Amino acid sequence: MKRILFLLSCLTAILSACSNGDGKQTQTIDFGEIAPQQLRDGSLQLQAAASSGLPVQFVSWDQTIAAIESDRVRFLQAGTVNITACQPGNDRFYEAPEIMRQLIIRDWDPDKQIQTIHFELPEKWKLSRDGQILKLDAASSSGLPVAYTLENAKYGRVLSNGTLYFYHAGEGGVPGDKTYDAQVSVIASQGGNDAYNPADNVIRTIRVTGDVFH
Repeated sequence: MKRILFLLSCLTAILSACSNGDGKQTQTIDFGEIAPQQLRDGSLQLQAAASSGLPVQFVSWDQTIAAIESDRVRFLQAGTVNITACQPGNDRFYEAPEIMRQLIIRDWDPDKQIQTIHFELPEKWKLSRDGQILKLDAASSSGLPVAYTLENAKYGRVLSNGTLYFYHAGEGGVPGDKTYDAQVSVIASQGGNDAYNPADNVIRTIRVTGDVFH
């Protein structure tokens, strides 16, 4: 019922925004991809921000798997669930377009082997000197392939070949000025198999700067 009422409030905001000449501003939500999680960790702090500065609200589409408590998601059982970020607006801002992300919650089996991930990133990366593509090179102790999630998705994306592509100014919402200074976080994960449990996620943060965007 709470989810239905919440979505109705968002729909009401959308309909009210259809009127012209009301002086309202548009807003967007920055809500990055969510790395796979482990059930035994219990919960996760959700990270999202509205360009208006207004608080972002979250909805779990299956509350038997994950429940929302303010800006945290609590894990109830293993499975896959969609999490939506919404900001319904106010008298100054229109309702923001909703952003939906998939959350995978993995279980732990005491009969399976433990694995770990080794993952390092340089502390700094300068676009005008080091280039626009960074090779990610994480390894699991099991030898199973490692997956990557870019937490700050507005700054770039992870390509299928395991490299991190940084956006030029103007791409993906990156400001189109001549300076660039951002903290970018990458999460390495490994989901396990019949012999191995999922590895604990490893997160690394890199400071990306640059003064040339061509």
